[in-house]
Amino acid sequence: MGNLFDNFRYDPGGSATLANSVCFFIREQIVFGRIKGGERLPTMNEMSKATGLSFYQARNVIERLVHEGYVHSRPHSGTFVLSRGKNVLRGRVLMTCPDVDICRYYPTQLFDTINHRLTASGYAVTANSFPFGAGGSLSQLKSELLRASDLVIACRATPRVQKCLAESGVNHIFAYGDKPKVHDGSPWIRFSSVEVLRQFADHCKRAGVKNVVQVRFESDEFFDAGPALAARGVDSSWMTISRPAVGRRRFDGIVHCACETFQTLPRDRIPELLLFWNAFVAQGALMAFLDRGIRIPEDVKVVSLSEAGFGPAYVQPMTRFECDPVDAGEKISDFALAVLAKGRTPPPPVIEPQYVFGATFPF
Repeated sequence: MGNLFDNFRYDPGGSATLANSVCFFIREQIVFGRIKGGERLPTMNEMSKATGLSFYQARNVIERLVHEGYVHSRPHSGTFVLSRGKNVLRGRVLMTCPDVDICRYYPTQLFDTINHRLTASGYAVTANSFPFGAGGSLSQLKSELLRASDLVIACRATPRVQKCLAESGVNHIFAYGDKPKVHDGSPWIRFSSVEVLRQFADHCKRAGVKNVVQVRFESDEFFDAGPALAARGVDSSWMTISRPAVGRRRFDGIVHCACETFQTLPRDRIPELLLFWNAFVAQGALMAFLDRGIRIPEDVKVVSLSEAGFGPAYVQPMTRFECDPVDAGEKISDFALAVLAKGRTPPPPVIEPQYVFGATFPF
């Protein structure tokens, strides 16, 4: 192969970044057969010295080429080019999630685990995000689907994404989030709400909690912890609040709306424990309580649950439920491999959460 980067040229005034230019250059050499299948790419240190990339950027270039199916990394041996005609390995898997989750609680460990398991089994894996809002375009997701994915793993897919996948005809599975509204028979890997409620009710009983108020948005359906609490002698009721006004940003609006609601709640009506089905509402409530000098957890205990399974916690240390992303990633990977094998598909796994204690509700 000689020196791979002898003919590499980078124009700093162009629109492409250095890392993208290096990635495109290597991809081009592979596609046109200038690098043969089985040949070893330069190490990340060698790539850095030859192109001016940082070590971190060089590592990202290699990871992208692995994800796209052009090369394969062998531990302690190096990175090797796949033979021509085998650029997509055994098949292609697309992992997708809402764009709002990427900056809020993007499940990096979960996706990394799935990526490593599927790549090790010979599949090319890529990641994609889709617009969460009703007005967002799904053009990027559709363009990905046109590249003939063998399987799409959709985390927290909105109804619009569910519809897009159902109409595409591409094999897909859903992970977390609400039960698919577009019922096309696709598997649904869910966060175990039964286990959440059981663990929560058990902890309430052990902590001596007598009354729980569940907080939800109007017109929204939520799980009900009432039966599990009643079975353990704990009373419960519901508190409904209005959604934020139109035009406010989704997250900031929810936090602000919840903060306003709990700013006006009379002190003599503050319950013993508040169970929030939305982490942003819990954040707004905590802001209101702290601003009013209400002590947590002495005056009011706060617990935040999320059926999405990623356990977001934006006010630390909030008592919450969350899943182990590595364990969940392994279960989703095993199921995905079974689906890809096109054999007898086992029942989808149920991801069981773990109760994580924080200062808002100590055990």
